[in-house]
Amino acid sequence: MNFAHRVLRPGDVLTACDNMLAVPTGFLGHSAIAVGPDEIVEAVVTFPYVRRAPAAEFFMQHPKHAHYRPIPDWLAAGSAQYAITYHQACQANYAKGIIVPPFSFSPAIPLEDPWSSIYCSKLVWLCYYYGAGYPLYNDYFLFTPEDLDSVLGSDPHFALVYKHPEFHFKINT
Repeated sequence: MNFAHRVLRPGDVLTACDNMLAVPTGFLGHSAIAVGPDEIVEAVVTFPYVRRAPAAEFFMQHPKHAHYRPIPDWLAAGSAQYAITYHQACQANYAKGIIVPPFSFSPAIPLEDPWSSIYCSKLVWLCYYYGAGYPLYNDYFLFTPEDLDSVLGSDPHFALVYKHPEFHFKINT
């Protein structure tokens, strides 16, 4: 599929079953939230940990992904605005030499804590939780890209826009 023709809407969620680490496909994954027609906010393992990036990079690096769209306008607008504001706050911290939030998968840090640690799917969760007042269901201690696919795939407030035919997770995290 040619991803250059897909236009994102603010609040759209991208979740992939692969990652840029050496973890095999289907075990870890990656996710991001759209803030414009061709731009995402994501948390990555390299500095700056929270960044705005072209969606084309996500599509190129993660062809095996799913794309979900929030249906209510309030859900889309609130989550995307939080992503923008959160990114700006992170950049302001980085500019002052304050590395907050650090990238970490620590299960000791509550999911609701936006500043003690960040990872990709936690970022998406925070955007919906704080930006739209909509907590996405979490079945275990970390909220993972697999959780995004499971939750959004059964939530009537979201529509599946695209799912790669080989997109799948091997474990329920």
